[in-house]
Amino acid sequence: MTDTLVHGCGPVKIIAIHGIQGTNRVWLALAERLSRHCTFILPNLPGRGNGTPYTQADMTLASFADVIENTVQQYINDDEPYCLAGWSMGVSVALKFVARRRVAPPQKLMLLSGVPDISKVSWFAQRTDSGLLNEIREREQRLNLLAAAEHQAIMWTWQAIANTSLAQECASVTMPCLILTGEKDEDSPLPQVSSFRQLIPGSTLRTIANAGHSILTENTETVSTELAEFLNLE
Repeated sequence: MTDTLVHGCGPVKIIAIHGIQGTNRVWLALAERLSRHCTFILPNLPGRGNGTPYTQADMTLASFADVIENTVQQYINDDEPYCLAGWSMGVSVALKFVARRRVAPPQKLMLLSGVPDISKVSWFAQRTDSGLLNEIREREQRLNLLAAAEHQAIMWTWQAIANTSLAQECASVTMPCLILTGEKDEDSPLPQVSSFRQLIPGSTLRTIANAGHSILTENTETVSTELAEFLNLE
């Protein structure tokens, strides 16, 4: 059973996916700000949240896309519109999910602080297990995460996805798509994020001045404004 939070009471349903190192709680400040207009459905990916057992085989984008597929089946009624959002690695999961077309696709897509080619970023540089685990602890402190994933799960996830490009999956995006990022994001640098514009024709790229990677928690008001405009919230 997926560990899922539901926050808000608005008519616009948004399934939102956290990053490699966080949990669903990273979305709560934004969900609270938009709670009158939106209902946020926030699944935890394996290795995050309530301590449900997991294996190394669970730490792949395909496995994570399974979670989103199950979330749609559980929380979205037949023919009911919904939106999909991803932050950081959650962007990659969202693209993997959309490309499958196994269940009804989202009406709109929001990609925050993510890149189309993970192999071109350096979220972690260490190659040994011990070095990578130390780097994971350091990044956890730098990003000031509200809640963090289990270090073993993060290590296995990075080892599974580090060389992954989502360029092919981008071609499957036909719905309106907002790309939102911080101008000073060191984890997902703006030149890499900007390549989404060529890969997803018609997408909208918006940047937040002087913002880093943690825009959900450090730039909540600005993110809220951008999403409200994109979703045509009144």
